[in-house]
Parts: sequence; structure tokens; C-alpha cells
Amino acid sequence: MKPSDRLLFFTGDIDFKHFESSINNFGFEAVYSSDVNEFKNLCTENKYDIIAYNGYEQDGIDASILKSLTGSMNIYTPVLIIAGKEDEKLMNICLRHQFDLVIFPFTSTELIIRLQLAVRRKNTETTIHNKLIDQNVLYENFPAGILQTDAQGNFIRFNKELKDILGMSDIDFSGINFFQLCHPDDYLMERQSLDRMLRKETDRVSYEVRLINNDGKTIVCKIRASAVWKNQNSLSSFIFSVEKIS
Repeated sequence: MKPSDRLLFFTGDIDFKHFESSINNFGFEAVYSSDVNEFKNLCTENKYDIIAYNGYEQDGIDASILKSLTGSMNIYTPVLIIAGKEDEKLMNICLRHQFDLVIFPFTSTELIIRLQLAVRRKNTETTIHNKLIDQNVLYENFPAGILQTDAQGNFIRFNKELKDILGMSDIDFSGINFFQLCHPDDYLMERQSLDRMLRKETDRVSYEVRLINNDGKTIVCKIRASAVWKNQNSLSSFIFSVEKIS
């Protein structure tokens, strides 16, 4: 855990001072507050890596506190709620807002583990999110047409380069499938190539076919295809790359 992980801890009426040394030893820079108004101000004025809120023996969490917890400053900050084992109201709030939950009483070790897990989960989610953004940028800017279809050839996803190759807009892809764009005289060859993957003779295939663009003209394209499987016997989708030859 990086030393700069900032923790905002609303303690409420419970004295958590005996936890402070453990929290500090595990790399948290902690700010403690027992006053509701002060806590709300801290939420709205500062960004934290995790927020812990003691709701034990309280009548839920009022709307103004929820607004502070999920405000723009900490909209992506994980929140750990402290509750009693029979506090259904707080548990429902945690489910609704995807907050983490720890049941009071607990040891300092249990609290530290829950704080660490919440931070690590959020860091993992952020990493995955950033990778997905990077992949999407690569997908959209790849110098070849890229598309994903279901087993029947219905379009799931396609990039800008494919639209440029075929002279098609997003709306043009509705109501047709990729196999219908293949010239009728070349379809058998395409089908035979894909069937090799379905029989698991190979992981990927490549072939040249004529595709019919949006103007009804034929263009010769180099196709590379691979199969994505749900399980050993069930196909999920095809992935194609399309390069215009002439």
C-alpha cells in the first residue's frame, strides 16, 4: 500500500483511538472526525483514497451525509461502513450504493484488512478501467478494419476503419450481417475457412474475398479471423481484421 493513502474516518460516538497506531503503521494518512458537519465539510472539500463511516447504533445515514459521501470530490472513493450485525437499514444502504461493510465489534487487524481490501479493489478497478480505455483507443485507431460478430455473423462491434473500407455508417450495419457482405462466389471459401476453426483444426485463419461495399461495388480484402469460445464446445464470437487490397 502506498504511503499516501488518505483515510477520512468518521468515528461518531465510539472512541477508536486504540486503532490509530495500527492505522498509521499500515501506511494510512488518517483524518478523524466525530462531528457530522465537520465530516461533511471534509468530504466536500478534500479528496481521499478511502472513507470509513461509523454508522453503528445510528438510525441509518441521512441524505445529506450520503450526498457528501458520493459527491463529486470523492465520487470514485471506496466507502467502508461500520454497522451492527442486525442493522438491516445500513446493510441495504451498502448494497444500494456499493459500499463496503464491516460489522462492529472488530479487532484492529480486521479493520485494517477491510480498509486495505477496499483500497486495493478500487485500485484494481481503476487499472482495469484505464486498460479498457487504452484498448478502445487502440481499437478505434487501428490501421485495419476490426469487427466482432456472433456465430451467425451479426455485428457486435466494429471500428471506424471498417466503416471507411465499406463506405458504411453505423446505421448501415443494422439489419445485415458480415457474411452477407461477402460476394456470393466467394462465400463458400469463407465458410470453409471459418469451419476449420469451428472444427478446432486451427486457432485462426486468413483468406482473401471480395466484399460488397455500400455502393454495391466489390473490393478485394484480406481477412484474418479468430474464434472466441464460451467454453470447450460453445462459440461466443468471431473476431475479424479486414485489410483492403484493391
